[in-house]
Amino acid sequence: MESNKVKLRIPKFQELKYRKKLLADRETMSYNIGYGNNAETGCIEFNENAWKDWFSLWVDNMPERYYAYIIKVDQGIPIGEVALRYVSEKNSYCVNIIVEAKYRGNGFSEQALILLVDNAFRVLGVDKIFDDFPKSRISAEKVFKKVGFKRVAEDIVELTKQDYLAKTNDIK
Repeated sequence: MESNKVKLRIPKFQELKYRKKLLADRETMSYNIGYGNNAETGCIEFNENAWKDWFSLWVDNMPERYYAYIIKVDQGIPIGEVALRYVSEKNSYCVNIIVEAKYRGNGFSEQALILLVDNAFRVLGVDKIFDDFPKSRISAEKVFKKVGFKRVAEDIVELTKQDYLAKTNDIK
């Protein structure tokens, strides 16, 4: 796979219109059908009147939360988003990754997830990360497995800092 096809960039407040577009795209959000505030389509409302509070919670709140756009390097445009949020009950961080439907199947998810994981372990000092999705989401299962996540429960995949560093030959 060609490296550096994507990078992560924390958006400015004025750039949140992309997030609104992303979460409103039916094809992109189809994986989310049955969840969210529009269970029929999977789409999530992201109204402008909530942006200020959301931005403070997600963008200005590290290390509890981390949020960034996935930027397609050759065009400099956002094609998705990644996020981490601390879940105290699990003493771990939950991963979120969304790539626009029209950009899927090009290795962008894997590269973005690697960048997010690397940032979590090396910069934010996180010890363990997880995501919750069913095995039936085959493409997500494949991407997370490639990055080193292990399925530890029916709906949970997990990656520890120790396993990640061992996989990247960087144990100190």
